[in-house]
Amino acid sequence: MGSIGAASMEFCFDVFKELKVHHANENIFYCPIAIMSALAMVYLGAKDSTRTQINKVVRFDKLPGFGDSIEAQCGTSVNVHSSLRDILNQITKPNDVYSFSLASRLYAEERYPILPEYLQCVKELYRGGLEPINFQTAADQARELINSWVESQTNGIIRNVLQPSSVDSQTAMVLVNATVFKGLWEKAFKDEDTQAMPFRVTEQESKPVQMMYQIGLFRVASMASEKMKILELPFASGTMSMLVLLPDEVSGLEQLESIINFEKLTEWTSSNVMEERKIKVYLPRMKMEEKYNLTSVLMAMGITDVFSSSANLSGISSAESLKISQAVHAAHAEINEAGREVVGSAEAGVDAASVSEEFRADHPFLFCIKHIATNAVLFFGRCVSP
Repeated sequence: MGSIGAASMEFCFDVFKELKVHHANENIFYCPIAIMSALAMVYLGAKDSTRTQINKVVRFDKLPGFGDSIEAQCGTSVNVHSSLRDILNQITKPNDVYSFSLASRLYAEERYPILPEYLQCVKELYRGGLEPINFQTAADQARELINSWVESQTNGIIRNVLQPSSVDSQTAMVLVNATVFKGLWEKAFKDEDTQAMPFRVTEQESKPVQMMYQIGLFRVASMASEKMKILELPFASGTMSMLVLLPDEVSGLEQLESIINFEKLTEWTSSNVMEERKIKVYLPRMKMEEKYNLTSVLMAMGITDVFSSSANLSGISSAESLKISQAVHAAHAEINEAGREVVGSAEAGVDAASVSEEFRADHPFLFCIKHIATNAVLFFGRCVSP
């Protein structure tokens, strides 16, 4: 496999499989690459079966140059930590067409001695690093400090990532991971074309949503045997795009979810399946924000030792009792009309009457925001109610 794109896609669908068990008929939204980078910080100091389990779930060993010693992991540029770091540096770089903020950090109870080489390493590779904090005698204050750090890193958008009573005097270490995305489309939707339209949540139930609209040339595919359509909408950065996977039927999402995986998505979105066509696009304005307890998700996926007394984090601390007590993930994105250039159908050389094909996302669909160069999945979502 050997690529960060493939690893992130495989991991993405494994996480989705778990999330949909506990969130039936709900919106789902998360950032696989951010969760991978958070687990990589732990992996850096994990040993024995604690390390093996993380590796099995995240498939780090499939990445180029993996398995080097800890010194090499800080010093060389051909391993997973560097490939994760490079992609995260690339997408979090400030620019004027999108913003991608990432807050990812380990907070360890301050009485645990942390190995200086681990601190150095994790800081070099992952900006959030590890912070000592006082859970033992000031757990609530620690929770507030963590929440305000995440809030400041996400421009005030993600608040209260740790719920009250999620930490206490027994907490050893907490992993927080939060990300926010807002991007401009390459081709804007015109504000005045957005109208209230019904979104069919189920066969029986619909709700009014703000439906954006534009006509243009987009890459699309109609998959008759899978009973769905796929549309690719490029962002202005030229480095990212959004794929929308829309079942033909209002109730078709379950079937799509049961067959989608890394191989299928790769095949469906390949250049010999998708083609550029003139099409009318209807897409609801969306504000997605979800928070997840990663502890239960990762344990169900097979990462169990790190959350229990069997944890071996001897690459982080000499204290034998260090484990992760709590891991949380939050993701937020706003999908609206804003784009770099507004192209009216007349300027695009499109006569609306002559375009018969349409892509109307007016019932539940899946979507994913991907990094074009590496194919890494930055965000994955299920929209059942915009």
